[in-house]
Amino acid sequence: MVPALMAVGYPWYLAMFFQFRLSDRIAEALLSLGLVFAVPGTAFVSLYALGRTPAMRSEGVVLRRVAYLSFVSPSLFVIVGVFLYLMKIDGKDVQVWVGLWLAILCAASLVLLGHRGPVPVAPSFVHMRPVRVMHGVAALVIVLVFLIAHLVNHTFGVLGADAHREMMLELRSVYRSPLIEPVLLTLLCFQIISGLVLAETKIRSGQGILDVLQTASGAYLAIFIASHINAVFVLARYFGTETDYAWATALPKGLLADPWNVRLIPHYVLGVWLVLAHIACGLRVVLVAHHVERRRASAVCWALIVASTLWAAVIVAGIVGVRV
Repeated sequence: MVPALMAVGYPWYLAMFFQFRLSDRIAEALLSLGLVFAVPGTAFVSLYALGRTPAMRSEGVVLRRVAYLSFVSPSLFVIVGVFLYLMKIDGKDVQVWVGLWLAILCAASLVLLGHRGPVPVAPSFVHMRPVRVMHGVAALVIVLVFLIAHLVNHTFGVLGADAHREMMLELRSVYRSPLIEPVLLTLLCFQIISGLVLAETKIRSGQGILDVLQTASGAYLAIFIASHINAVFVLARYFGTETDYAWATALPKGLLADPWNVRLIPHYVLGVWLVLAHIACGLRVVLVAHHVERRRASAVCWALIVASTLWAAVIVAGIVGVRV
């Protein structure tokens, strides 16, 4: 339950980071930022520890689900804030967040007290092959048609909003076309649903670190994508707001200068890195399925994760205001 207890304090860690950064207390700001990332960090450690349990019991499954919820805290806090804003409930983000996590902790505790023992048999991962194939094919289409272009576009953010906008207008002619955009949205929604179904088949079995990363990143992306779609199509486009780089990064002030927008920093940091890591882990599964030695497939995966980290660092640098 440690990740969940850490998650309860997530809004305060962000608030401390903002206040310390505003007063140029760099050491305290970095410590607060460490607490922010400690929430998904401790959740990941918990998931890895639970994945190494030889015989999974029902209480382990419950704890895994709570850990997954803790892991997605950065994006979950964003989507909670956006929903409250749309409902015109101002200044209640922290109260709703704490209430949400107290409800999660109470529900988990009641389930743990009420039922312990061997877990029910989950659907076989082999039997889920059609879902895995469709999930992979949909992912490939999204990556080739939209994601690579979108991330390359964001990489240009370090050159400034004008450079980003110039490329964005060219790319939008493709993925915002009347024929392609509805298909992309349908595929993204399918990825969320099919990903959660696939995660359920893994939550009851042992997992190595790359398996945990694949499942945890998938859970994070389910919330991140839902939050992104909601922000773009409801919060922005519905009200006639241009969804360009200036909007996404709160220019000209920037994400670091606003107490609400500062929550977008960990949301983006993990979102960009985890989508690339998720693709790398998915490729590993494909390689193993095509009889590539597991060790070699894992080495390819780790190499891609390292490259993804460097790419994500450049994108995030632009998001927080670094310019070259």
